[in-house]
Amino acid sequence: MKKLTLNLCLGLTVLLGGCVTQYSISEREMEQYLSKEIHFEVKQGNQLIGAQVRINDISVRLGEKPDTMSVSAATQVSITNPIYPLKAQLSASFEAKPWYDNATHSVYLRQLELVKVESTPKDIEKAISSATPQVMNYLRHFLESQPVYVLDTKDSNQALMAKMTESIQVVPGKLVLKFTK
Repeated sequence: MKKLTLNLCLGLTVLLGGCVTQYSISEREMEQYLSKEIHFEVKQGNQLIGAQVRINDISVRLGEKPDTMSVSAATQVSITNPIYPLKAQLSASFEAKPWYDNATHSVYLRQLELVKVESTPKDIEKAISSATPQVMNYLRHFLESQPVYVLDTKDSNQALMAKMTESIQVVPGKLVLKFTK
């Protein structure tokens, strides 16, 4: 019985070792992680004059361009002032190169580039154009300094993947974790 158990374990190890060389994270998994873990809100000024920026929604597209992750963020902007208070929705799209940090078992973004900014309502675009660069800089810094995905080392499967991951690759629709051999 002991020999049978040992042979079974050895067989499973060889089978799994030969088959598992990568693991992938889908766009949806990344969006769920970002929605759950990332909370971005900035308030500046006071009740009379100020600004408030909050991300409402983040979407992810992987591999539309080689090794590139696209991140779109819907952002609520409120500017208070006694003359003309403004509320608008900004939609910003960024492209970046994701990278894996072995020490933190996390995926981060680098080389974040702003691709497009749109506002709703459209006629408010001129009024908020002076605040747009500052808002985009906040978003850029925030997205580059926060992980966009972290392997959960409390989960035994993900803990094993975290130890084995050597690099990542972006392919259409998913982020592939490449394991050491």
